[in-house]
Amino acid sequence: MSRDMASNDLENGNVVVDPTTATSVPDESEGSTASSTTESKGPSEELPGLPRLNYKLLDHKKKLFLVGGLLLLEGSVLPIVLFYPLWFATTLRHGILFAIITSFFGIVSGLEFAHRSWRLIMKDDIYRPLDGKRWRFDFTHMTLSIGYTVMTGILIGASIPHEPLVRPLAMPLPLFFIEVGALAVATGWMDMRNMHATCKVSSTPKGAPIPPVLLTFIEDVVAVDGGAGKTYRKRLLGRYKISKHFRALIRGLNWFWGVGSILVGAGSLAVVWTIPEEIAYGIGWGAPLGFTIIWTCITILWTRRSLRTEKKRWMADLRRQSQQEIEKPPEP
Repeated sequence: MSRDMASNDLENGNVVVDPTTATSVPDESEGSTASSTTESKGPSEELPGLPRLNYKLLDHKKKLFLVGGLLLLEGSVLPIVLFYPLWFATTLRHGILFAIITSFFGIVSGLEFAHRSWRLIMKDDIYRPLDGKRWRFDFTHMTLSIGYTVMTGILIGASIPHEPLVRPLAMPLPLFFIEVGALAVATGWMDMRNMHATCKVSSTPKGAPIPPVLLTFIEDVVAVDGGAGKTYRKRLLGRYKISKHFRALIRGLNWFWGVGSILVGAGSLAVVWTIPEEIAYGIGWGAPLGFTIIWTCITILWTRRSLRTEKKRWMADLRRQSQQEIEKPPEP
């Protein structure tokens, strides 16, 4: 039987999945050279019918901590660390002060953005979305392009006056969080209503049910930035389609990050415009960082628990269906 029939029947409790065939995965010839698609398979991953993601963050912890740490340094820590000593302990003109701070913005993120751009337009179709074209970027790339353009515009525009506008200079990060949070809430609502995509969203084709944007972000970031390639895209979407427990995890996390991002972004903006500007600058760049750390820790615990539960329930369903098949009377 086909994978789709097996997966649908599995959730309805109407079929026994053959362990010798159900572990097959989509063709991995495309993107098989992607560096992060690991070949090691732990015992917990050997679940009949459940596509293995074959990507472990711990296998890439050096790159994760290096790039993630540099992005956090550039996008939150450095503006605060530079602002307060230069503002209170020097006689630098404020325009020069913010010119120094702004000059660091975009160095790390710009290099990473250029790197993922190159991977997406490479002649070899390794990292692009499924059925994607060479000169069309993925959804995450477009989202980041809009966000970075707005943030850069604000930083440059608010730094131009002889006396820079401190409050607007504290707005870029909260606005970016509002953008991402709004996308998560909007796609979460569309997913609840079973609405279809009006255009191609990374590997989700036009006309297909649109998934929560968190799934799209995970797909794009791991496939391109993490180097897992198209193989990971296939596995992730296959897992999401087949496993109702995995869908519940993605949907829950999507709302968790979406609502939280909007609240921290809107709350930071409100505070920025109601307190002294020297404090407001620290709130605008620091509050999203604190939110990200807390939400990330909760997400890790939530994900680990949910994946363990998914595997237990998946095996319980298989055992129950096998028992039903054994007890089923033979057809005359």
